[in-house]
Amino acid sequence: YTKTTPQHIKAARLLTRYGRRIEMGDIISFVKTRDKLGVKPVELARIDEIDVEKYIEHMKTALEQVLEALDINFESLVGNRLLESFLIA
Repeated sequence: YTKTTPQHIKAARLLTRYGRRIEMGDIISFVKTRDKLGVKPVELARIDEIDVEKYIEHMKTALEQVLEALDINFESLVGNRLLESFLIA
């Protein structure tokens, strides 16, 4: 990779620095982080490093079209914790 390195490759390279052997076909599980690299393998990431805002933005992008058809605003869902808050009276 010369221009941009995919996130799973960045995570795999980080794992190799910690002694894990990576082979073709291995599945690399990673999370998006707020650090300079922007990604870490699940095994090495701490909960406080996870970039929650990026995950919310991905959810928003994926759900907006469906929610629009249901006449629901994504922003109204963020922060709701109870099923009752989604029911229409």
